[in-house]
Amino acid sequence: MWRNPLLRKEFRQRMRTARAPVVISGYLVSMSALTFALLYESVQGQTLLLLPARSEQIFVALSWLQMTVAAFLTPAFAAGSVSGERERRTLPVLLTTPLSPFSILAGKILSSSALLALLLMVTLPLYSLVFLFGGAVPQEVVSVFAFQLFTIVLIAALSVFWSTVVLRSGWSTVLAYATVAWMVVGTGVLGYGLSLLAERNPIDAFAVRWANELLNLNPLWVEASLEGAVQASPYAWVVFVAVYGVVAVALAIPAIWRLRPQAMSVFHRSPRTKSGGTSLL
Repeated sequence: MWRNPLLRKEFRQRMRTARAPVVISGYLVSMSALTFALLYESVQGQTLLLLPARSEQIFVALSWLQMTVAAFLTPAFAAGSVSGERERRTLPVLLTTPLSPFSILAGKILSSSALLALLLMVTLPLYSLVFLFGGAVPQEVVSVFAFQLFTIVLIAALSVFWSTVVLRSGWSTVLAYATVAWMVVGTGVLGYGLSLLAERNPIDAFAVRWANELLNLNPLWVEASLEGAVQASPYAWVVFVAVYGVVAVALAIPAIWRLRPQAMSVFHRSPRTKSGGTSLL
């Protein structure tokens, strides 16, 4: 996979622009300022007053904010990756290379999520401040970081698939952001609303069941369950990975067909001429 020439080209093209260091520096400065502001607000200038419970709240708030920002930034880098090639009329040239449709899609997905993954990595030292006050353990930070990285790659994959299936970058961007809005906002609002209804009517099996199902599809809720901030199933992340994995595979099939229809022909037969030979056309 790392020998993919498209992936190397995309890495160099994205990382050598002037926008990459500006985005990374601005994001790091913003997150650092917010972290120190939350710490100062919690202790009111006295470091001995910061309790582990307050430190844990800071850890949850920072992880939620980072997940939300990363989720809504990813479509901006991935939603126009393939449709932009089509609009610039460079996609036919790309399809004439020996790269398979899967290699093309994988290169676009990994290159689109690389900058967001780098944003996550540069903020890891900020989480170490939480360790000073006992608000989190390294296992929680690793699990949250891994889940955030998976979510970024997942959203990038869905955005690239929409960019391949839809002909225009505008529509692919709309569909990509609609998908993220459903994941972050739609499932949260509906799931939390049904959970409130279930608390008032405990015998309502429909509300109880679908509240849990919808919340298990919300990345913020699953991330909070990994941090122990909400009462949820310890296997909520398994449901999240399984459901959205199926959705990604369902979108990957038409995306591969859109790039190269003959790649989906398992039993492809060459047309025959009238004399019984195989045509070379």
